[in-house]
Parts: sequence; structure tokens; C-alpha cells
Amino acid sequence: MIRALRQRVVTWGALVLPLFVYAHNGEFLLAKLTLRTDGECVLRVTVDTEANFNIQDRAQLAKAAENLFQLSAGKETTALRKVAGEPSFSSESKLDPAAPLGHTAEEIAKSYKLEVVEWTWTPESPKFVLRLPELSPHTVVLWLNDETKPVAKPRWVMMIAEDESPLITAVPPLPESLKRRIMVQKVGLSIWLLTLVIGVGLHLKRRRQRLRSQT
Repeated sequence: MIRALRQRVVTWGALVLPLFVYAHNGEFLLAKLTLRTDGECVLRVTVDTEANFNIQDRAQLAKAAENLFQLSAGKETTALRKVAGEPSFSSESKLDPAAPLGHTAEEIAKSYKLEVVEWTWTPESPKFVLRLPELSPHTVVLWLNDETKPVAKPRWVMMIAEDESPLITAVPPLPESLKRRIMVQKVGLSIWLLTLVIGVGLHLKRRRQRLRSQT
């Protein structure tokens, strides 16, 4: 059933999520991919450990995270952890109200036992796809939070084993030479502002001293 439904959702947000996905459904992993304006990517995967069949605690999430996603750019496919490095882990109790799952106000208000794993990296190629490995037991709802288009409706896709996302296009990272130039400009501006503040302070101090001497 999941495979048939997935085949109907062939592009980002092509259909409204099936009704059984609406309302909180803990067997799904919710993967939020944020595309930042500086080219950095943040993939945040949330699991309800009380409702998920495969992941019931932090230890199981850490194990699953070792090969949860693969990243493909061009002809090369590799485990996300090899590209993004070690993830961070955290715990939460509230659902993300911006997630494309049609959460009701009652569901948003409830508390849950949520475990979160998060990767942060700057892709070498700004164009890539995310894949679920062969025989992956997880069903994932992957959705984009594109900070370059803050008013855009979130795009999402449902994925199971061997599925891949539509093409993801991040902001191309700035060249190192331009990054250094921007850094130098920021440092120069900071020094100029500090010098200005000190100069104004000294001027006001001398002025107060002259006024006191004239009284």
C-alpha cells in the first residue's frame, strides 16, 4: 500500500498527503531539510519513540542514523554520514507546527517523546538527491524548508526503501576568496565602528570636562 501511494507522489508535493498520514502518525520519520542562504544544509529527522515500530529510544536512533540516508551527486552515491560527519542528537516534546502533515491544534498542544538527529553540512555540489538505502525499514516524509523562499509552501515527498527524492538545489557556496574578502570587510567595519565609538566617547568626556571647568 505504501509503495502504491508513494508511486502516486512523483514530484515535490504533487498531491495532498493521504488521509491516514494526516493526524499524528508516529511510524513515519519526519525529515526536515533546511536550505540556508549561505549554501549550508541542515537535515533534521524526528521520530516519535512511543509510536515508531523500529526506533524506540536514542540508542536505536543513533544506530539507524549510521545509514539512514544516502546522498547522490552526479554518479557518486555515498552515506550521508560520510559527507556530513557526525550528527547531533536532542530530545523534544512538541511536534513541528510547520510540518506538512496537517497537524490539528489538539495534536500540536500535546506532549510526545520525540528524539531528533541532525546533520549540518555544505555540499560540494549544490545539486543532489537523498536516497533511502535498499531494505531500509523506515517510511520517511521528507520536506524542504528553503530559506531563500521563506513564503513558499513546503515541498515534500514520501519515501521508502530504495526511493530517492526529487532533485534538491541548494545555494552554491561562496568561493573561499570571496569569503575571506567578506571577513576582512567585516573586521575592518568592526574596527572602524569601535574607533568611532571611542572617539565620540573621548570627545564627550573632554566637553564635559570643559563645561565643569567653566562653572
